[in-house]
Amino acid sequence: MKRSNRLLILVGVFLAVIAMVGVIAVAGNGGSAGPAKGTPAPTPEPTVQVVVANTDMAFGDTITSDMVIEAPMTLSDRDKLDGVTFDSKDQVVGKVAGGTIEKGQVLFAGSSFLNPGAVAIGQDLASAVGSGKVAVSMEVDQTNGVGALLVPGDHVDVILAVWMEQVKLVPAANTKWGIEIANPNHVTAKVVIQNRKVIATLLPAPTEQAAAAAGGSATPEPKSTTALMTNSSVHMQVILEVTPDEAEVIRWAQREEKVDPQNYITLGLALRSDKDNDAPPVTTPGITFKQLVTIYGVLPPDPRAIIPVDLAKQIAW
Repeated sequence: MKRSNRLLILVGVFLAVIAMVGVIAVAGNGGSAGPAKGTPAPTPEPTVQVVVANTDMAFGDTITSDMVIEAPMTLSDRDKLDGVTFDSKDQVVGKVAGGTIEKGQVLFAGSSFLNPGAVAIGQDLASAVGSGKVAVSMEVDQTNGVGALLVPGDHVDVILAVWMEQVKLVPAANTKWGIEIANPNHVTAKVVIQNRKVIATLLPAPTEQAAAAAGGSATPEPKSTTALMTNSSVHMQVILEVTPDEAEVIRWAQREEKVDPQNYITLGLALRSDKDNDAPPVTTPGITFKQLVTIYGVLPPDPRAIIPVDLAKQIAW
């Protein structure tokens, strides 16, 4: 074979190799620019909203909108939590903290709040009492305790009703008129304590309430699926935050005056608007029978028709 022919064959092989390398390179570059191959990316886990404390809270604090936030959380993380969560701030605003709640803590139904009518035995109430204040317990019924509808966080005024002894005129043995003290049958009432916070409320167990309503029967009544309040002679223990001197007034009024263990009738509560929690005290005149006559026009019994005229002239209301 001629030398020129061999040279042409070598050049042709060389060009073929270069062409093959170029094809491989182009194919490789084209593959990297195309769609990604392999296992598809996993679908992100769905999230839900939970309500979280935006600040530290103490036992007895009433929760406001700025104290909580709504935060996202994955379903699996929420399912790991021990309790039922909330998905809106509106569901917790106005509730009362049932213990210390730290900033960032998720709020749970039931365990995070004080519920009306029940406090766990051994629960720490001291952290709910403000500095310089004390907590006292009052027994009220549905008449003098706002229907037994008070809940922790409410603010109330305390009304003291005192049975005062009253003077009456009686004929003496020598036919002259004398004076003696009658049985205690004259009431005077006065708001003695204002704007005090309800820390907790205690209601009897359901069987005890049913027994009271049934006149002693221990058979519990069926529970309604709707929360209804009825006049069933329920008594409630209300734990109030007061000053030490106010605690003395309450305890004096709870002294044993009848056969009952505590004379709860002497004290009554008036529920305040939650818009007046920071309002200053007001001055009240109190009320006596004489004031009912002079201010409100109540007609008093008139003894002047049955006593001597000279003495009757000296009597005036």
